[in-house]
Amino acid sequence: MKGRKTTLYILFLIALLLPLFQMITRLFPEPMLRGTFVRHNKPALTAESWFNGNFQSEYELYVNDSLGFHSNLVKMRNLFCIKVFHQINNNSVVLGKDNYLYEQDYIDAHYGTDFIGRDSILQQVEKTKKLQDALEARGKTLVVFLAPSKADYLPEYIPELLRKAETDSTNHKLFSQLLKQHGVNVIDYNSYYLSQKASTPYPLYPQYGIHWSKYGTVHATDSLVRYIAGKSGLQLPRLIIDRYEVSDNPQFTDYDLGSILNIAGGPMKSFPLCYPEWHWTSDTISPRPTLTVVSDSYYWEVYNMQIQEKCFQGWFWYYNSTVYPESFTKETFTNEMDMKEVIEKSDVILIMSTTPGLRTFSWGAIDNFLKAL
Repeated sequence: MKGRKTTLYILFLIALLLPLFQMITRLFPEPMLRGTFVRHNKPALTAESWFNGNFQSEYELYVNDSLGFHSNLVKMRNLFCIKVFHQINNNSVVLGKDNYLYEQDYIDAHYGTDFIGRDSILQQVEKTKKLQDALEARGKTLVVFLAPSKADYLPEYIPELLRKAETDSTNHKLFSQLLKQHGVNVIDYNSYYLSQKASTPYPLYPQYGIHWSKYGTVHATDSLVRYIAGKSGLQLPRLIIDRYEVSDNPQFTDYDLGSILNIAGGPMKSFPLCYPEWHWTSDTISPRPTLTVVSDSYYWEVYNMQIQEKCFQGWFWYYNSTVYPESFTKETFTNEMDMKEVIEKSDVILIMSTTPGLRTFSWGAIDNFLKAL
C-alpha cells in the first residue's frame, strides 16, 4: 500500500512539473490557437510596475499563455464544453441547432435589429443611381451585388434564445426593393439563394462556415461575370466547370468558423460538401478591362477564383480601406488613391455587400466617387 501511494505521489508530481518542463524546453510540438487569441509577452520588470502591481498581473497572463501544453488543454476544454454542454468559448461565434455556426451580425441583420430606416436607405439608393448614371455617361458600368446571408438562408438553425419575429423592415429587403425600383444594376444573390434552397443539388452554405460554400462561390462568380458582360458589353472569359468532387471534410472557408473554435480532435463531422474543379476560357479583349471592387470579406472567395487575373485587372478595396493586390507587398489604403484616376481607368465598379455591411452601404465609397466626378 505504501509503495502504491509513493508511485501515485510521484506520478502526480510529474504531472504538475511536466507543463513547466515543456514551457522551458518546448520539447513536444504544440498546435497553434486560431482566431483572435494573442499571446502575452513577458513583461519587463521595473520599480514602478512592481509597486503598482502591473508586473504581477501581466506576468500571470504571460505564464498562463506560455505554460506547456496550454493550447492542447484549451482545445480539450473546448471539445468537452461543446460535447457535454453544447457551449462554445468564443464570443464572436454563435452555436446554433445541430452545431450550425453563425456570427451575431448576420442574425441581427436577419431580424432587422440593425435596421437603419427607409429614409437612410433611400438616400443611399439615390446616390447609387446618381453614380451609375454619371459612370454610364462616361461609358462605364456600376454593379451592386447583394451577397447572401447564412442567417437568412438557414434561420431554422438559429438558437431559440436569439430568435425574434420575422419582419420586412430589414436593410436587405429595403435595399433590394429600392435599388430595383430606381433602376440600379443590382444582383440580389441573397434572394436568389432562398429561391434555390429547395432545389440546389449541393449545399450553398456549410455547417461550420460563415461564407458561401465553395460550390456556391463558383456559381456566384460565374453569374457575376455573365451579368457584368451583359451590362457592359465587354467580352469576358467564361467559367467552365470540369467536374464536381464531393467530400465529407470541409475545405477552404467551409470551416472558417469551426477553425477558430479551437477544438481538439480535428474538424467536426460535416455533411458532404461539393468542390467543383473549373477553369477559365481565354476569349477576352486585350488589354483586360479594369474592375474596381468595394466589398467586405465575401469577395475574397471570388477574388481567389482569379476573376481579377483571368477576366480583369484592377483593384479590390477591402471595406473601402485596404487596397489589393498592392497591400500584398506594401499596405496601401484607399485614401492614398487618386479617385479621379481610378474612375478614369475603371471600366466597371462593383459594390458588393453582405447583409451586416448594408448598415454602412459601400463604406463611404459612393460618396467619394461622387465627389471625384
